[in-house]
Amino acid sequence: MTIKIPGDIGGRAVSGRGISRRVLGRATVVREAPARRSINAHLLGLDDAALATFGYDKLAVEEAGRGRFPV
Repeated sequence: MTIKIPGDIGGRAVSGRGISRRVLGRATVVREAPARRSINAHLLGLDDAALATFGYDKLAVEEAGRGRFPV
């Protein structure tokens, strides 16, 4: 199984064989895209102290938003 990192733009969504597994994996990736965009938009609205509470910094959030979300 492949692990996707937020902001990662390379690789396949799902490893393995079988059309049903690939279709389900692609459907999952497509459904995650709007959720990742809305979460990223919310995180960008927070101040630096709140981001630090969650373990992020503004630069990392902006970098993750530049990838093809997924993400």
